[in-house]
Amino acid sequence: MLTFSRRALAVVISLALMAPAAPVWAEGEVKHWLPAFYAAPEPSGSTEAIISDMTLRQIVKVSAGGERVRVRLSNAYGDKPLRLADVRIARRMTGSGIETASDRGLTFNGAAGVTLAPGAYVISDPADIKVTAMSDLAISFYAKDPVPLKTVHDIQRGVLYRMAGAQAATERFAEETINIGLGNAFPFVSGVEVESVVPLSTVIAFGDSITDGFGITPDTGRTWPDVFNGRLKVAGLPVNVINAGISGNRMLHHGTWARFGTGALARFDRDVLSQNAAAVIILIGINDLGHAKNPDAEDYVSAQDLIGGLKQMALRARARNMKIYVATLTPFKGTVFKDYYTDHKESERQTLNAWLRQSQDFDGVFDFDKALEDPERPGWLKAGYDLGDHLHPNDAGAAAMAQAIPLSAFGWVK
Repeated sequence: MLTFSRRALAVVISLALMAPAAPVWAEGEVKHWLPAFYAAPEPSGSTEAIISDMTLRQIVKVSAGGERVRVRLSNAYGDKPLRLADVRIARRMTGSGIETASDRGLTFNGAAGVTLAPGAYVISDPADIKVTAMSDLAISFYAKDPVPLKTVHDIQRGVLYRMAGAQAATERFAEETINIGLGNAFPFVSGVEVESVVPLSTVIAFGDSITDGFGITPDTGRTWPDVFNGRLKVAGLPVNVINAGISGNRMLHHGTWARFGTGALARFDRDVLSQNAAAVIILIGINDLGHAKNPDAEDYVSAQDLIGGLKQMALRARARNMKIYVATLTPFKGTVFKDYYTDHKESERQTLNAWLRQSQDFDGVFDFDKALEDPERPGWLKAGYDLGDHLHPNDAGAAAMAQAIPLSAFGWVK
């Protein structure tokens, strides 16, 4: 039996009163940790992008709400330990501004600051901060000593701010900029999870730039996974969508440059199967066709090759009891990217889409091709859905894709 002296008991009570209040759960309530934001890690491809004595503040939009949060950080492509002296999270107000009352210093195994081993991930201790679905969080990092930016996500759906010095708890940054030498790349954050008594079935949107959100108005929640997540919320379906797209990504080869990332078939375990998810929606393959210069190229991929890759994903997903949905490849005729489109590649796209529409290998097929195609010009994006490069959909096109997914496909969710 454990016993305490009166003095020891007084110390314990004093410490308990000083600790931040934890969420109060009703008896019998079961808490669930849910993925609410995801950013698939990519190599930056840079040896010169380094921050030192600098604070970065990254804005992320969470797709689900909860009473507590925890953050996953990644040094997946780093070759040296990565030290962050201070990591904080808060609810965002506007711009770089935070609600100071919600600001929390994140700890890792009980300690402030964290060192990520080469190639490793870390997850923070839970932080008591209540968040709502589709709201913005600000995650701030202070790097005192030089930190190379080796692991990033190239096209983020939020925005990044920086400020010199130790400013992680600052209410609003004086210098608001995303220029850290990597264009639109965002380092460190690979995920945010929320704790809730409301059980949700997570669906992962898995694909390339059309899923990731290239060209979509940033910091607005207008990618097709965002819009679809909103539809599910309005319909009252207990489904939560996270985005595992990588711009420039291919299925069967790694990216043609570093930040196009590890090939989809190779990253499927990390970005899909290892997640706490019930289903995946796959839209991948257009870059496999487009980036190969001709059928004699070493990285040439045919429709049959893509079919084989999709079948492998289906087998692996079902082995984990995950639902798997696929989408038809969207139009790309006339694209401005040199050598990306040829009539032969279009024929392969049509072959793949025809197979998808009749395939029994998946739990559902979503016809994004028909949702975006100009009925007057087969093979072309509809003008009102075209970003302007004849490959990527704009905000309206992303919304049309989200609307093309029948909610009835998720009738299995209880």
